[in-house]
Amino acid sequence: MERALPARRIPPEAFAPTLQAARAAAGLGLREAARAIGIPSGYLHALEAGRRCPSRTIAERIAAALAVDEAARVVLFSAAVTGVGRDHPARKAGRAWT
Repeated sequence: MERALPARRIPPEAFAPTLQAARAAAGLGLREAARAIGIPSGYLHALEAGRRCPSRTIAERIAAALAVDEAARVVLFSAAVTGVGRDHPARKAGRAWT
């Protein structure tokens, strides 16, 4: 039985520039910010390029690590996807992928 893959979500237009501005305001380089958030720098680059959407958990980590204001939080969380990546039910239950 094949699993259907969900369609990749496109982030809102304001997401990438907001994320880039938040990182710049925090005074962090790409690698430093990725380290502070706890994600690979390539993934942060894809987020900043508008090619990926973060999971809810990653959006929360970004907001905390970069100390974003309320307006930026709204934009970050509008792009967040639930039930995928670190938020996938199988990961939350501690089960291995099959």
